[in-house]
Order: sequence, then C-alpha cells, then structure tokens
Amino acid sequence: MKTKKTVLIVDDDDLVLESIDLHLSATGDFQTIRVLGSAAALSYMRSAPIIDVIVADVILAGSTSGIDICRRAIEQYPGIAVVVITADPEVHCAEIPEGGVFLRKPFGGEQLLEAIEEAETQAGGTADA
Repeated sequence: MKTKKTVLIVDDDDLVLESIDLHLSATGDFQTIRVLGSAAALSYMRSAPIIDVIVADVILAGSTSGIDICRRAIEQYPGIAVVVITADPEVHCAEIPEGGVFLRKPFGGEQLLEAIEEAETQAGGTADA
C-alpha cells in the first residue's frame, strides 16, 4: 500500500493555500497541512514528527521569509523535498536552498506536481516512495 506524503504548504494568502491543497488532495497521494504565514509554519514544524515536502512562498508576513522556513525544514527533516514559490519577479531561483525547486506563480496543478517530483529527486527521494 502506498503511503501518503505529508506536505506542508506555507503562504500568507488563503486562496493560494486552498488552491495548492485542492490540487494535491485530488491526487490522493498527499496529506496536506496548510499554514498561514511564517509564525504558523515555525510553530507547526516544532511539533511535527515528519514532513516529506514543503511548498513555501518566498514572501511571507513577518520577519521570516519562506526561504528561511525552507532552510529550517531542511535542517529539521533531512531528505525533505523543497518547492519554493513566488509571484515576485525580483526573486530568482539562485536564492533558494540547494536542492530546492523554484516555481513561479501563477502555476497549474500539473506544474506543481512536476515540481514536487523534481524536488523529491533532488532530495534523494523517489516520486513513488
């Protein structure tokens, strides 16, 4: 039996969170956790036993960026797949953590799934695990 992967979705826009959640939940392959903003993400990560994938917006309200959240996730969850998203044209893929995948908003569900698969490969995991 295939185990669902736990995906932490971090954004400060409820509509973006809901959209990503709907795309991932529709596949049946993911258990999603939506958190609004960096403080909620950090709080969740303090108590979460495992996160397989993180999808985080670069620009979040507060002092901690999505890139910082992803770096902390990599430290806490070795082998985590990282997808960094943004609509900001000033942000470039060179700014994301090594092994992470960069996805520019707006994107579709298929693009998101491809980015997650690529991030899993980069992290040393497999898309079918």
